[in-house]
Parts: sequence; C-alpha cells; structure tokens
Amino acid sequence: MAAARIWQLEVDPGLAGGDFDFAHLQRIHAYILQDVYPWAGHIRSATQDTTAMGLAHCRPQFIPNQLGVVFGAIERHRPTPADPDLATATVAEHWGELTAVHPFRDGNSRSQRVFFNQYLADAGWDIDWTQVNASAVHAARHIAMATTDSTFLAAELRPGVVPFGTAPALTLSRTEGHRDTRTAVQLFEAMKVHKRAGLPASSFQSAPPSPRPDPPGTSSAVTSAALRAARLAGRDHPTAAREAAARPTTDPTQQANPNRRPAHYRRDPGRDNTSEAGYD
Repeated sequence: MAAARIWQLEVDPGLAGGDFDFAHLQRIHAYILQDVYPWAGHIRSATQDTTAMGLAHCRPQFIPNQLGVVFGAIERHRPTPADPDLATATVAEHWGELTAVHPFRDGNSRSQRVFFNQYLADAGWDIDWTQVNASAVHAARHIAMATTDSTFLAAELRPGVVPFGTAPALTLSRTEGHRDTRTAVQLFEAMKVHKRAGLPASSFQSAPPSPRPDPPGTSSAVTSAALRAARLAGRDHPTAAREAAARPTTDPTQQANPNRRPAHYRRDPGRDNTSEAGYD
C-alpha cells in the first residue's frame, strides 16, 4: 500500500504538502504509511534505537534538537534553480544529514524520497527516478552519514535531475523498492574502498537502474502528458521558497558545518545490519 500512497502523492503533492520543515516530512510519512503502522508520522521513542550499515543513527533523546539543526539548514540553504549540479549537491548535503537523524522507526527512506523530490521540484527540478539506482542512493546516504562526504550521494542522484516538467511522470512510485543485484551493504563497502583509494565519487560505478512495473492499484486515466501539464500549471506563481532560492547565496556544500556528527552518533561495529540495509 505504501507504493500506492506514494503514487497518490506524485499525482497530488498537496495531499501531504507543507513548507519543507519537519512537520511537512511528518505529514508525508503519516500519509504513505497510514495503512501500515499506527505510529506513522511519529518520532522514535526513547527506547527505539536504530542502526544501518554498522552505524547507529541519532539517539532518540537528541532527535528533536538535531531535527532543528537539519531543517534549519534545509530552510536556509535551498537548491538553486540555475544549476543542476549545485542543486543536486545541496540536496545531497541535506539528505546525508537527515539520514543520520533517522527520525522514524521505519519508512525514513520512502518518506525522504518523496520529501526531497518535492523539495527539488519547488526549485524547478524534477528527478527521473528511472535513471537513479535506489540501492546505491541508500548506500551513498550512509557514506555521507559516516564520513560527511555527500559527493557520492550527489553523484548517484545527478543522472536523474532534469528541468521541471521534462521527466517522465510517476517515476518515483514506479521505482519504489528498486534493488541492485548487489546489496546496499555491498555498495556501501565498495564506496568506502573507492573513497579510501582517493578516487572521486564521480568515478564510482554502480549498476544501472532497471525499469519496474507500476505499483498495484495505481492505474489511472491520468496520462503522463496531462500530469506534467498539471504540475507545470501549478508553478505559474513562484513560491517564496523558489524566490529565495533564486537569490544568490554561498554554496552550502562548500562550507564546513560545525553541527555535523555530534558525539551521540556512534559506530556500532558489533552488528552486521545486513537485514537493515534495504529501502526502509
């Protein structure tokens, strides 16, 4: 059902819209997982520690403070509407930080894909998710979490970033749950080796994505052309966010972030975490 809910948000983002703050992400999470979890949209409680890739996410007691840091940056440093490389780098920086916080018990990846898809759209960009390897993105997000290097994530996202209205419709829901033949854990380890060798993220080769069928329950009379036309029509009046993004700003990806990796993020070498490496 979550894939069908994501499809609904692609057709009508207003079903769980917002101003790109944490309340917005909560609405997305609650909407897409309303049929799965009674706690959809709620922050992890004090006893709910989570890990992935051998890394522990933010401890529950620190989540509210860290959400303030991350979403403060998301508000202040928006993707530029002028340069797809810089726009992608900005999103990758924010997504790596949000990966470390991991505010929900489950469904973080699914809700964040929708959130950042809308975030880029607000700045004038689409993501053609058929051109993005979801497992490699998952691995690269944790590289960003572990090393503060978001360039691997930017490199994995960049092939799909195109001007708004030019991507095929509904690619987010159609690629939900995509897997590389290698697991996300293997990709994570391969990226670490690549980085330790001093090689640039742009030269890392993940497997190309493959097409998937539409999620169940999503057949509709809405054609791709009609949906793109509707989305473009909704952009006739630029939002304050897009106007702010259009103003010249210093590229945040080139700045040191003093709030990154506080002491309550810790490595958990005693766990394999293979079962947690998939799309959550």
